[in-house]
Amino acid sequence: MKPYSDRARGREHAEPAESDRPVPKPVLFLLVALFGWGLYYIGAQVGAPLAGGDSRTPVVAAAAADGATVYAANCAACHQATGQGLTGAFPPLVGSEWVQADPAVATAIVLHGLHGPIEVAGKTYQGVMPAFGGQFSDAEVAAVVSYIRTSWGNDAGEIDAEQVSELRSRFGDHPAWEGGQLQAEFGEP
Repeated sequence: MKPYSDRARGREHAEPAESDRPVPKPVLFLLVALFGWGLYYIGAQVGAPLAGGDSRTPVVAAAAADGATVYAANCAACHQATGQGLTGAFPPLVGSEWVQADPAVATAIVLHGLHGPIEVAGKTYQGVMPAFGGQFSDAEVAAVVSYIRTSWGNDAGEIDAEQVSELRSRFGDHPAWEGGQLQAEFGEP
């Protein structure tokens, strides 16, 4: 008979080893297929325009930009859906002399942004409006500026994408406007 210590050792199983249990073939097939698909996807995207990571058409097509949609998505958070703004924080667009002045003024503000003090309807606002020129096409800028100039009782008239294109090329990479710069460039609103 075996000694007591040998009986305990005999009940133990051998240590598992990788060679005893290879990766199942379906798992290997899945990994190879995923790797192949990844290479194909990356190869298919080389040279494609980077429009949000893929080549889908934007929600607001440039040719048929809707000013109300662009405004609701980008402007209403500050200027409110009614165009009334927030007292002390964001100026109103309703009846604003800046909106109803030369259309180049509102277009320049949308394209390049605005910072510093500005007087609107007799009240001074100190804030920052971001530039949307890098995000919006000329048609989208024209649509949103036209929407602002013709909504809520404003009767300043519409503009077109050609006017926006001219202003975009005229001012290039202009930094954010200040109220005084707007007055110097475009005159009193």
